[in-house]
Amino acid sequence: MNKTKILVVDDDPAILRLCQRILERYGFEVDTSTSARDALRMAEESLYELLITDIRMPIMDGFELASRFRQIHSDAGVILITGFGSVETSIQALRKGVDGLLVKPFESSKELIETVNHVLENRRYQMDAARLKVLRPLFDIMENIYSRVDLESLKKYLQELSGDLLKAAEAGVYKFEYSTMEWKLVYGCDLSLLVEPHRLDWDRMWSASGDERLRIIQTDQLDDVILKNYLLQNDLDILLVPVFREKAKFVLYFLRARESEKLSEADIEMAAIFSRQVVIAMENALLYKDLEKMFEQAKESQRAILMAEKMSALGRLMGSLAHEMNNPLQSVRNCLHLSLRGDISETQRQEYLSLAVLEIERLSSLAQNTLSFYRTSDFERKRVDLLAVIELVKELIKPQLHANGIELFQNFPSSPVEVEMIQDHIQQVILNVLLNSMEALKNQPSPRKIWLDLNDQNPDRVILSVEDNGIGIPADLQEKVFEPFFSTRQGGTGLGLSVSYDLIVDVHKGDIRFVAPVHENGARLQITLPRQG
Repeated sequence: MNKTKILVVDDDPAILRLCQRILERYGFEVDTSTSARDALRMAEESLYELLITDIRMPIMDGFELASRFRQIHSDAGVILITGFGSVETSIQALRKGVDGLLVKPFESSKELIETVNHVLENRRYQMDAARLKVLRPLFDIMENIYSRVDLESLKKYLQELSGDLLKAAEAGVYKFEYSTMEWKLVYGCDLSLLVEPHRLDWDRMWSASGDERLRIIQTDQLDDVILKNYLLQNDLDILLVPVFREKAKFVLYFLRARESEKLSEADIEMAAIFSRQVVIAMENALLYKDLEKMFEQAKESQRAILMAEKMSALGRLMGSLAHEMNNPLQSVRNCLHLSLRGDISETQRQEYLSLAVLEIERLSSLAQNTLSFYRTSDFERKRVDLLAVIELVKELIKPQLHANGIELFQNFPSSPVEVEMIQDHIQQVILNVLLNSMEALKNQPSPRKIWLDLNDQNPDRVILSVEDNGIGIPADLQEKVFEPFFSTRQGGTGLGLSVSYDLIVDVHKGDIRFVAPVHENGARLQITLPRQG
């Protein structure tokens, strides 16, 4: 435990020896001096909590010594000793901010010790009050510091706070990059530019902070003579605050005008706390930036997987789409060929041309439906009629339903069913589920049936069920089919239901699962969507 350090000054060596013996007997660390000038030099070199000085001394009296001592140690206590106790002396001592007054010779050692303890206790109480006053604004702004996750906004805010809290004209942060073994400026002005071509040695400054993980270095403690001279020539002071974090080292600097009010111990403590919070806030902002980047990458990956599944579904539909497009093309060709014959009337020619136009419109409609489904859309949530989304998917798979002899039954409400959704996601899910149902019926004997049931009786959610009359899915596989790359179909990607699960459960906070069939004995998949996103 560190002892309280006291400086005793008196031109009478006997008084010095007496005070030193008494104080050291009670556990204090004591330095003495018979000269005021020597005492000030000692004060520059060591940290003292208390000055005990005689009032009447040659060259410099006790009042002037106390004043100049306080300029060095603003939080230290001062006790004056006088052989001529009077009311005038007491009043003058009070006006000068002196903490205690002793009349020599002392009546007993107890009088000295009681006065010293009383002054130290009062000074510590005052320091605690001053510390609380200085730190309270810092506590008030902590929440605001941590809430800023944009790094550039945080840097600007921290510069403003450095000016408000520490009266800093400029502030900045250097970080040691272990990958390059170099110090890198994170924000603020590069101090090396002020003393070019001289380069600042931050490793040396960090080492100069001692073994402690945090110690403020002030202008007069700088080892870098060139930087120190620059600061003195430009009437500037600097505070360097080393901050150690796990696997990271930082140095924060604060440049202040020399004429600014001298920093108290409470101010320096606040600078240390503020610096630690600055570093933590910056690390949080950097982590948030990395998290945003990872989130964007995840979104891009999700888009890529969704598009891959769309292309897979398109491949499964391509044969039927090609056949469906070929029929109207053949009809157009035949109608145009017949309309060119010379042995038909004008009325018949117009009929053939009208039939050709109808077939072209049917072909255009089929192409537009396919394009609108596979066009990359935005991923914003909007209120959409779920029935309209189902209708779009039905139009897309109509050729394949017809080609495979599958009859589609639907049980829908008569009015629109609005749900807040990402339409592109939901129509992809419905397509995946219907394609799986059609695949399940591919080798089944007729009649082949699919049912679409939509229940909108609950005010908070809607339930869409898709059921087929195939052979169903074994109970032990009903959970596995939602795992990535698991497929019961030869040549399947195993992504259809996995993607559907992510889009329904993770993105839309809904539910997708197999339930007991209602119409026959096949598989029935139930999709639950909340009405509000």
